[in-house]
Amino acid sequence: MRLHSYRDECHARHFDLIGGGGHPWSIDLVSVIASGVLVVGFACALIAHSVH
Repeated sequence: MRLHSYRDECHARHFDLIGGGGHPWSIDLVSVIASGVLVVGFACALIAHSVH
């Protein structure tokens, strides 16, 4: 697994994690972070709802 950085046509920087082996894959780190924030927020909302 390695970190790949590049700039798109608008000169915005992107970071991807790229894995190799028999089945190459890549994932955008911004998507991973956004998904993590949503999952943590949902978990906090469930906990707050169950405590209330």
